Amino acid sequence: MMAFRRRSHARSGAWLLPLLFAVFLATVMVNCVTTFLVPSQGIFAQQRHLHSSTKQLAPQHVFAGSAPKLISSTLHDESSWETSLPVLVAATALAAAAGSIDSTSGEEKSADAAKEDKPESGSTAIFNKLKLPIFAGLWYFFNIQYNIQNKSLLKVFSATWAVSWIQLAAGIPIALLMWATGLVKPPKVTSSDLAKLAPVGFFHALGQVATVASLGAVAVSFTHVVKALEPAVNAIASALVLGQVFHPLVYASLAPVFLGVALASSAELSFTMFGFLTAMLSNFAFVARNVLSTKLGGVGDMGEDQTERKTNQLAILTIVATAVLFPIAMALPGGLRSIPSAWNAAIASGVPANKLVYMIAASGFHFFMYQLSSFWVLSLVQPITHSVLNTLKRVVVIVASVFVFRNPVTAQSAAGTCIAVGGILLYSFTKGYFSKKK
Repeated sequence: MMAFRRRSHARSGAWLLPLLFAVFLATVMVNCVTTFLVPSQGIFAQQRHLHSSTKQLAPQHVFAGSAPKLISSTLHDESSWETSLPVLVAATALAAAAGSIDSTSGEEKSADAAKEDKPESGSTAIFNKLKLPIFAGLWYFFNIQYNIQNKSLLKVFSATWAVSWIQLAAGIPIALLMWATGLVKPPKVTSSDLAKLAPVGFFHALGQVATVASLGAVAVSFTHVVKALEPAVNAIASALVLGQVFHPLVYASLAPVFLGVALASSAELSFTMFGFLTAMLSNFAFVARNVLSTKLGGVGDMGEDQTERKTNQLAILTIVATAVLFPIAMALPGGLRSIPSAWNAAIASGVPANKLVYMIAASGFHFFMYQLSSFWVLSLVQPITHSVLNTLKRVVVIVASVFVFRNPVTAQSAAGTCIAVGGILLYSFTKGYFSKKK
């Protein structure tokens, strides 16, 4: 019965995914043509008026949640780069279709094929080849949109703890909807399982808060350059906590990463110590989350196939992290109790209420969807491949953020960024090479 369900899902996905992928690409192309070739004068006039009254928050107010001290605004409107509703709907439909179809591991596929004594059909083979690029494309798409939405929101809305909590909480209704509609089978977890996940959820929430704080304080590109140090922190923590010691050349390959980040930091025009330290704090928090998850192992029954398991793992982690962060977000300045003052300040600066609601909701939606797509990619590839794709994603985000927000970049900062990214790729390949030799 399970084998039959997998084959039926695969057959339907073989034509559904390519169709939705084509629709998604078509809507993206139409959106680009509309943006560049036939701009609406009324819309652009409204955007210019909105942006002329939109100011950027000073870094020292990123946790305060009080009426922000305003600094000079930029000269363009990055909101024109936000995805249109048809593109967003197409991407979401594509994600829903792709995530609802079983992702069976190679061993399970071999076992099923042996039982049925049938070769894999041509449509199923096409589906299996399309799934990874679709997942990776959704990952990149939602991540770029998240960074645009998040930075635009933080420029006008000063309650950082509240933004972080809302973005975490946004994943809960999405997860409940997936379970209620049958797109994903609900996991089986006990209260004891949830209690074990509390420390993991805490560090997941801490990493999210620190990332949002850094993105609000410095340029998006610089935050991602500093976050390129996460694999280095992970390598050190794995050796100290898990006893996983790699070949000396693996650690030596991290030298360009440290050098690149140092060069980029020293020449970064938007540099603040607060932005740098919070980006580093997010690295340590996410590494602690990963180490604790490794030590904890599997918790509960998360599902039958890889995609379903990864989806449920993220959903449960999101619920736990949201619950853990809630009392902190309620107690601290810049948290949930600061929403009224931050809202009034944003409205007073000229941001329409409906625009502000959309920015908050969209940032949370894109946050969960990019994480979900990342987990789906991890369900299909080895960690080394995921690490390489994650590094390339940072390159895309850095380039996109510089292009959208028009952040000035010095030659030294650009060189440091390239060296750091190249170092991460070198580390990933070196680690993968010596892991195979064991």
